[in-house]
Amino acid sequence: MNIIEDLIGVNKEIIPKSVKLTLNNWPIIFTGFVYAVILSVLGRVAFMFSILAGIIITLVQGALFSNYLYLIENIVRYGKIDLEDFKQGFKVYLGKIYGILVVIWFVNYGAGLFLRPILNIQLGFISLWSILMIAAFILLNCLPEVIYQKHYRVAESFTYAFEFMKENWLDWLVPNAVLFGVFAVLTGSGPNATAIFGRGIFSVSTQSIAGYIAAQLLLSFIMVYRGLLFNVLSTTSRRKRMFMRNSYKM
Repeated sequence: MNIIEDLIGVNKEIIPKSVKLTLNNWPIIFTGFVYAVILSVLGRVAFMFSILAGIIITLVQGALFSNYLYLIENIVRYGKIDLEDFKQGFKVYLGKIYGILVVIWFVNYGAGLFLRPILNIQLGFISLWSILMIAAFILLNCLPEVIYQKHYRVAESFTYAFEFMKENWLDWLVPNAVLFGVFAVLTGSGPNATAIFGRGIFSVSTQSIAGYIAAQLLLSFIMVYRGLLFNVLSTTSRRKRMFMRNSYKM
């Protein structure tokens, strides 16, 4: 019962704050358009650097993701963002994000190279590889928040994300699953890097523009909510939260 009470109590505090912060910082919805333009231009010139294309694209994607996380960080920490935050954000977490992407690439490459026969084994209607990908997605789900809220190196970021999920899996996964489901139903895809980078927004029509704005607003709310929730769960225990909540009632 305490677990459910804590889950409800935390979200009663965070959801209204997330809505307010998202609406107050509505210009963030246009970052996806800027990112999409950058990636579109990059895609046209990448073929000129055939050998280095993969590295360049990964660096640019890392810079865009760094920019977005830095904007979310400023909303969560300070309640506002401005043009200077946007200008600075491209480099703030680039090194850490690029390191994480390299680790993920090596793991995927190594698993595909040495374990392909095992990973392709079908367990009913799903492969072992798919199960491992789902498990990794769950166990490392808070990694974006670890990047901008915890000052850890690459390897330590993976370790902390796993430990956080082990301690807070219910408080984290239940609301995130609900938000993921709502976003998927309304947009047809999950709140992932593709949504952040504003892919597919150049099929211009009144409906697509309205849909883009609505999707980006919801995405911004989800990311702000996740940031606030992570901050609460990573800095307090369930017992401490219950104690503080009961103290306010007295």
